[in-house]
Amino acid sequence: YDQVESDSKLLVIIKDEELVSELSAGQGQVIFDQTPFYAEMGGQVADQGWIINASGETVATVVDVQKAPNGQFMHTVEVLSTLTEGEVYHLLIDVPMRNRIIKNHTATHLLHKALKEVLGEHANQAGSLVAPGHLRFDFTHFGQITADELVKMERIVNEKIWEAIPVETIETDIDTAKNMGAMALFGEKYGQEVRVVNIGGWSIELCGGTHVTNTENIGIFKIVSESGIGAGVRRIEAVTSKEAYELLEAEEKQLKEVATIVKSPQLKEVVSKTEQLQQQLKELQKENEQLASKLANQQAGDVFKNVETVSGHSMITAQVKVKDMNQLRQLADQWKQKNISDILVLANEQDGKVSLLVAMTKEANDAGLKAGDLIKAIAPKVGGGGGGRPDMAQAGGKNPAGIPDALSEAKTWLSNQ
Repeated sequence: YDQVESDSKLLVIIKDEELVSELSAGQGQVIFDQTPFYAEMGGQVADQGWIINASGETVATVVDVQKAPNGQFMHTVEVLSTLTEGEVYHLLIDVPMRNRIIKNHTATHLLHKALKEVLGEHANQAGSLVAPGHLRFDFTHFGQITADELVKMERIVNEKIWEAIPVETIETDIDTAKNMGAMALFGEKYGQEVRVVNIGGWSIELCGGTHVTNTENIGIFKIVSESGIGAGVRRIEAVTSKEAYELLEAEEKQLKEVATIVKSPQLKEVVSKTEQLQQQLKELQKENEQLASKLANQQAGDVFKNVETVSGHSMITAQVKVKDMNQLRQLADQWKQKNISDILVLANEQDGKVSLLVAMTKEANDAGLKAGDLIKAIAPKVGGGGGGRPDMAQAGGKNPAGIPDALSEAKTWLSNQ
């Protein structure tokens, strides 16, 4: 916990699950008589670092440390030079990496307590990951968490950082720890001797991990995301220190880019400027809808003039230029109200996509004609398909060049009925 290096005797070398006395290349596992390396446990990732021989040469890098079944610290190493059983080596952990990890671990304790203050005592830890670049905290809670609640949690954690609270760790017996009010974590098995991490009497937890000596060492805490990961379990991901600064820096850069786009000289005016643009956009969209509706009405006047008679039924077939299927349906509504013909067939092309609509009167339906049958007959001409009710059917397609054929096929279909 408080040593970052040690001189240690190499007791065991394992290569491909076999005990060997020497290892000259590749990856293997080694056990020393003592080690400063933290083995992965309690959600905290393992330390990494280096193994140095008596000549000062780095002979291996430590990439992972796990606890073996009997509690030995098993170091996974990438060998650069020869490692020999029985030799004494200098072990050195990656201190900057360790410092990033401990900031995140202490931050998880602060977050755990903040969760309970904001959400209630039921919010218990249900898993965690403490890595150099971020922390992940899973906890029990039914229902959604509001943006306001997240802001409160984040604020509480940062206030505890600013208060510069000493972080004390003591080893004691389990009963004394419980009397201190220490929180025990889910599914953890504790022996008679336990380690208590006490942050100013505000957060007291049983924990075997490494921590900062003072909360101000964390620097800054920033929540990145919050989500549900299962029934009654939610997850918060957050960053501290350097990563928190980099996140805020990236967000500020994005805000400045938005300010440039909306032509806001000052960042504090970005929101009001964006709201103004949003209002302008709504007004323009409304104006555009009105113009499109007028255009559709004008087209309707032109389209509805061309009534043909096929097999004793009056029919209108036309290609129109409207915005979408919704406006095609509006044309069909006008057609229905004016009772212009028995059958209406409209085609529209927008961005290389075809929309077809067929409408029929009740009289046409009574004569055995169905809009759904007609749309199925003509849709293949535009490379698509569709269907619908006897009085109204629609289809989509990807071949605008087939529109004339589709309209022609509609007349052929009717003449064959």
